Amino acid sequence: MRNLLAVSTCLLAATAAAQRGDRPGEAQVPLPEGLQVPAATPRSPAEQLATFRLAAGFSIAPFATDPMVQDPIAAVFDAQFRLWVVEMRGYMNDLEATGERAPVGRIVVLRDVDGDGKADTATTFLDGLVLPRAVLPLRGGALVVAPPELWWCPDADGDLVADGKSVVMGGFEAGLDNPEHSGNGLLWGFDHRIHLANDARMLRRLGDAFVVETGAGGGQWGLTHDDRGRLFFNYNEDWLRCDLVPGRHGPMAKSVGGVPQHNWRVVSERSVWPIRVTPGVNRGYQPGRLVDGVLAIHTAVCSPHVYRGGLLPCPGDVFVCEPAGNLVRRFVLHDLDGTLRGVNPYAAERGEFLASTDERFRPVHLLTGPDGALFVVDMYRGVIQHRNFVTTFLRRQIEQRGLDKPTGLGRIWRIVPDRAPPRVLERTPAAASVAELVPMLAHDNGLVRDLALQELAQRRDATVVPALVAMLRHERPAVRIAAFSALAALRAVDATAVRAGLRDPDPGVVAFALQHAGPELARGDRRVWQQVERALCSGPPAVRWHAVLALGDVGDAAARSADVVRLLALGLAGDADAPLRAVVATAAGTRIPAVLRQWRDGDTGDERRAAAIARDLAGRATRLRDAAVQEALFALAADGQDGFAAAVLAGMAEVLPKGEARSGWLSFAGVPPALAQLATRSDRRIAGPATELLAACALTGAAGTAAIAELTPDEQARVRTGERVFLRACAACHQPDGNGMQGLAPPLRDSEWVLGPIDRLGRIVLHGVKGPIEVAGSTWSLEMPGQSHLSDEELAAALSFVRRAFGHRQTAVAPGQLAELRRAHGTRAEPWTAEELRSGR
Repeated sequence: MRNLLAVSTCLLAATAAAQRGDRPGEAQVPLPEGLQVPAATPRSPAEQLATFRLAAGFSIAPFATDPMVQDPIAAVFDAQFRLWVVEMRGYMNDLEATGERAPVGRIVVLRDVDGDGKADTATTFLDGLVLPRAVLPLRGGALVVAPPELWWCPDADGDLVADGKSVVMGGFEAGLDNPEHSGNGLLWGFDHRIHLANDARMLRRLGDAFVVETGAGGGQWGLTHDDRGRLFFNYNEDWLRCDLVPGRHGPMAKSVGGVPQHNWRVVSERSVWPIRVTPGVNRGYQPGRLVDGVLAIHTAVCSPHVYRGGLLPCPGDVFVCEPAGNLVRRFVLHDLDGTLRGVNPYAAERGEFLASTDERFRPVHLLTGPDGALFVVDMYRGVIQHRNFVTTFLRRQIEQRGLDKPTGLGRIWRIVPDRAPPRVLERTPAAASVAELVPMLAHDNGLVRDLALQELAQRRDATVVPALVAMLRHERPAVRIAAFSALAALRAVDATAVRAGLRDPDPGVVAFALQHAGPELARGDRRVWQQVERALCSGPPAVRWHAVLALGDVGDAAARSADVVRLLALGLAGDADAPLRAVVATAAGTRIPAVLRQWRDGDTGDERRAAAIARDLAGRATRLRDAAVQEALFALAADGQDGFAAAVLAGMAEVLPKGEARSGWLSFAGVPPALAQLATRSDRRIAGPATELLAACALTGAAGTAAIAELTPDEQARVRTGERVFLRACAACHQPDGNGMQGLAPPLRDSEWVLGPIDRLGRIVLHGVKGPIEVAGSTWSLEMPGQSHLSDEELAAALSFVRRAFGHRQTAVAPGQLAELRRAHGTRAEPWTAEELRSGR
């Protein structure tokens, strides 16, 4: 039994009114009688310091405390080693979130003037913000996410006070109504794109402008990267995930069914080891959530951070916040054939890197400082759950122990090794000349390397290219990658640099060089082609994935297309497992039929393995919704052996939507002759799926007209309104492009639940749905809460939008249909199951 720190309290006898976070049908069993819960008395920083239990060998001290910082939620160091802090001062100042949209948030810049490890001054860069979420200081100003927009805030005179602000892009509406689920992060990556968590969009800075691109997206709160530039993120109930290949391949990957290398789950276990009773968690009544009143499985995971600071003896380890458990977890990473697995080094002793007996210790963000220290942003408050999700169970805890007051506090802690001597901070990247920036890329602190890289990218001074080329021979792989990244920023990567990277003994450097090999392949550099082929055939898994994706970067130039197809087919030879097949499909795109033909006409090896490859790639190609590609697959099946034809057609039929959504999903000018011929075969393995595919066809030429629902002017207006409701209430989980996100929410695009009967879809949004549920060919075991707090008009608008967006052409939904469903199922007490929805019960 876990040790309990006891202070006598009593439970509320009365049941609080139903809360937004209550789930129908869930029995919110109160805490056991007699359980003693420690008081949640607000503490001074000195008093709080005594509550910490930190892993042996480390020390912790305050860097900044209230009132210098208030309600901090994120922080980042700039190129002058000043700490920029985001203060979400309007968040949950009481249980009703009163005044949440008051413009009281701000961005504050802290400075440690004397280098003693404590902030001495604070300057307000920008105030009057509503629920600000992220900041990224750059040359000449800063990017700030303040819903519903991302702003560029210039500071021409460098006085740390914004001169104004201009909109870079919108799409952050969810941050107003649903602050736990909206874009955040703003991380400058090694690809010189600015990445967001919980948002698939990326930014490139081009001079004074920002260009928006689309990536893979991932995560809920916080974003970090390692020395290879791989992005790490997580979700409230998922410790750690990673993109093993660049997110820029996300759009094409999603169009062919996704790749497992995106959103890779690094940690699957869920244990957590607080050092105090933790009844104040939102769903503590769920079986297994609390054991003896102590949180047993994580529930509020956020803000991962790869430590690259050179001071703590934890190189490459990942630290993760768990504010509900009042702790910070450490993971040691292990590379397993290109994938990653994280392990808690204190698991044997059921311990954590940092934990506190103070219930108000709320670590919500982590970062490395310029001296290599690990910084912990502590929101220091009793309530971190937003009102949208507060349950009756949690409200009891909050009211019982006064957790909602006080607010407006906050601390930033600094962790160093025991007896670590002060590190003299060198010349800052902002003050360095371009020549001085190059050796900074070899600094032992990854933060300094990153800031020097950003400075080089923004100054765009090509005089340093020779020095960067020389640095490609540095003894440390992380430095070689940083130098390669700097060359890419200056558009100075040539065939010589690519060849050097592909010869590198470190697979991380090779993988990074492959990310830049596409232009040299397109130009026909013979040696680069040979090196890529060698990497594809004999490299470790991660190198093979990147070699395949490099071929996809060549483009559709006819002069190189045959070589691309040949090598992609070569990639399928041997042991082409699911991850490798996925990147082959991503790189091939519309050339998948040609790749399959090339591979089929060679040595496909084992018959069962060959069938799996054909089935997988045919299904992925079908997802492209490209008539020419689908007709090429039919022709490929028609002139192949029966086993191959059966595998291709089975793969194509498998990706068809279920139910009514299937009709018209395939669209052709006329019935494809090869498909018609396949449907008449005597082999049922061939005729069966061919007949299914025929039934899914809609004809748009002289032979017929596809049935596309037309909308009235009122319905068109409803769809336009629905887009705003969708962005505010749905996009944070299901993503603005409707593709969903692994670990968070299933796709809406081509979902049979979206395109099927309106009454079924309406029941889902009113009462929620719980898994397991199959969506677009994948099984999801998550639970979606009902959205009945939205009006019939809002729900009808949002549903009309998703039935017309993402290439859909279904009918609109009327408010009256939602009203009727409310009346019919008004006493519904729990979310629907997939079986209930399908049966119409």
